[in-house]
Amino acid sequence: ITVLTPIFRKRSNRSLIPGLIISCNSITPITFSPLAAKITHKIDGYSLCDEDDLLETLESISDDEQAYEEVLSVIQSISTIRKGKKRRPTNKANSKGSILKTLEDSIANLDNLQGKAVIETVEGVQRIRGLAGSGKTIVLALKAAYLHAQHPDWKIAVTFHTRALKGQFRRLINTFCIEQTLEEPDWENIDVINSWGAARTSDRNGIYYTFCKLSGVEYLDLKAAKARFRGDELSNICKVALEQAPQIEPIYDAILVDEAQDLSASFLNICYRLLKDPKRLVYAYDELQNLGGASLPPPEDIFGTDTSGRPLVSFAPQSERKPTQDIILEKCYRNSRPVLATAHALGFGIYREPDKGQTTGLIQMFDQRDLWLDVGYKVISGELDDNKNVCLTRTEESSPSFLENHSEISELIQFYHFNTPAEQDDWLANQIEMNLYGKTQTFNCRINY
Repeated sequence: ITVLTPIFRKRSNRSLIPGLIISCNSITPITFSPLAAKITHKIDGYSLCDEDDLLETLESISDDEQAYEEVLSVIQSISTIRKGKKRRPTNKANSKGSILKTLEDSIANLDNLQGKAVIETVEGVQRIRGLAGSGKTIVLALKAAYLHAQHPDWKIAVTFHTRALKGQFRRLINTFCIEQTLEEPDWENIDVINSWGAARTSDRNGIYYTFCKLSGVEYLDLKAAKARFRGDELSNICKVALEQAPQIEPIYDAILVDEAQDLSASFLNICYRLLKDPKRLVYAYDELQNLGGASLPPPEDIFGTDTSGRPLVSFAPQSERKPTQDIILEKCYRNSRPVLATAHALGFGIYREPDKGQTTGLIQMFDQRDLWLDVGYKVISGELDDNKNVCLTRTEESSPSFLENHSEISELIQFYHFNTPAEQDDWLANQIEMNLYGKTQTFNCRINY
């Protein structure tokens, strides 16, 4: 077996991959064979090794960190995806636009957990969790493209809460498929559709609408749902549809759900009903989007039990020999450590003075204390337990330092006080104008509350 490793020696100036030129570097081939020790005919300059000396062989090669990162980004197609974005040129080195460009250029590759989430496919339900900015959306897009490339005959659906994501998903899937297969995806077998959906045009199709159409149950649009339920509309209409629907013929081989924290358990059950066996459902959500606790209940509670009382879905302990069912993306690439820690401190009321008769000023808290560790914090003193004092911090592994090193903390975090909502709106509109054009104009923005 010949393995082309992304490790480089200085040799000659050549193009490694079409469209990418690494100066004075080339790929070093390493041949791995269980019988390497018994092979007598070897060629100088070409490594031949087995399990006993593979690690030693790899460590003996002087690597080039920059070349490694650049080639890896091309292999993963991330560099091409980022180049697809249109950017205005930046003229000032210290401008916000230049800082944003530097930050985006720093995030060239998928990290190990992101790559794991893309490649590992569970024959059943898989959950991907992470904070906002941990890469859940791009992971799902790449996973959809990967599954389509591996199984072009599968019918795959990608769904989400925010309709604006539709164009982004289609662009990412299209780019990745072209990079890996040199062909555009077969859009007949990939549905990028809304969670709710409506009739009239295929562009407005959705998971809920598809389920109603297949099962023959009443479809409710937003207006009708609001009139009937007055809150939690999508969750309630999905519950009603599930209760009324007969057994239906599943139509999808895999469904990928983004922004699941904004959807509901009943919506995930509709996805589950639309899937053929072995029910390949991947749902991703932000563990801290709603600070009152876990955004979604455990899979045993979401999907219920069979006729024997056994959970239809439960996550087995992680095994090296099986794909991971529950992946946590702990690294956050969008928000810096000071911003995240401050937001969580304010959201939970950690430094709030307790009201009279109370022992703590906390407004809310996780139901499971280990979630703090899952989302990238670590204990530096005290004990993470009920009624105990503890000091937590985000690590550089979970919050890369380049997200905060570009500016003083006084620029990253600023506090403003407004007497009225209208005053706040005026300030916000002026700040947007300042960011876009470098100057402030007078706005009189009024919103009825």
